[in-house]
Amino acid sequence: MALKLKKRIFVLAGESSGDFLGSELIRAIKLKWPDADFTFWGGKEMSSALGDQMPQVNLNELSVMGFLEVIKHIPRIMRQEKFLRNFLLDWNPNIVICIDYQTFNARLARWISKIGLRKSGCKVFQIVSPQFWAWRYRRVYDLKKHFDAVFPLLPFESELLELAGVNAPYFGHPVVNRIKNITLADSGWLALLPGSRLQEISRHVPIFLNSARKIGRPFKWVKPQSIQMTKYLELLKIYSGEDFQSSEIVEGLNQIEGASLAIVASGTATLEMALMGIPQVVAYKTSWISYFIAKSLIRVKFISLVNLILKKNAVSELIQHHCKPKYLSLELTKLIDNPLSQDDICMDLKSKLDIGMNPMDMIAKYITKDA
Repeated sequence: MALKLKKRIFVLAGESSGDFLGSELIRAIKLKWPDADFTFWGGKEMSSALGDQMPQVNLNELSVMGFLEVIKHIPRIMRQEKFLRNFLLDWNPNIVICIDYQTFNARLARWISKIGLRKSGCKVFQIVSPQFWAWRYRRVYDLKKHFDAVFPLLPFESELLELAGVNAPYFGHPVVNRIKNITLADSGWLALLPGSRLQEISRHVPIFLNSARKIGRPFKWVKPQSIQMTKYLELLKIYSGEDFQSSEIVEGLNQIEGASLAIVASGTATLEMALMGIPQVVAYKTSWISYFIAKSLIRVKFISLVNLILKKNAVSELIQHHCKPKYLSLELTKLIDNPLSQDDICMDLKSKLDIGMNPMDMIAKYITKDA
């Protein structure tokens, strides 16, 4: 009887949302393959899922967003890429799981195909589809050629990818499971979610703070899980010029449940607020160079996931030159003066995102089924 070797699984996440998804997936895979050998690029969530194992590269060294910002960091990105390729050649994984971070991951997948690692049996998976429907459709061809499967989190992405010949099963969005056991208790305060990347925090903190002050509501900052409390307090002081206490900061969905309003810097947080029934204004500002490049390339009307999924202007979006306290405070005042039920938005989203299964469990089952 042939000896069955342990699986070697490499997981790569380039930002905090991917780190969280990676931790959920690692735990789900370990239930099926308890002896699997993991290594990863990521942050504290995946580290915790692996018994505080240290990453090959820490999340803080990876996350960059915006055209200009990426250009600035090209030398560092190239060094990381070279390091990773040398590591994978030496480690020879059976499975590579890429989470979000699509441009980097696409180059990695092309290289894995080129050196023959896939031909020798290594499977490559992508969790979170690139936004090919908004710009750079040609990325679909990389997904089809260099990945064994893509697991999109949005239902329309799965439909479009399957039509293009990409293996893209849809298992729902993990955010639905995370909010199922949360009970709302409206305490009347405003939640401020300026984002998790340094570029986002630096631009949004002063705008969100002044917007909150304009409407006179008590507010709390919502700290990303990827940033330590002391570091977050330091960032708030740098970009607001004020000292905040840890009591003015909350972390995690359970602590947001008392909010009655939110200002959100796009991303998955817009879905979380909508599914929890918290009225929100989506606001986003980037560098002007990044904005004009994006505006010339992107083909969709909305930036928030809520509006993209529902295909309508369900939540207000204030982008770039409209992302100012005077406009934000006006939109927030409208929500206060005319409190519309969020039930319809919540129900519509759940009908599209919830297919009655735990997405990470289903993805783990798919990855381990034939390996």
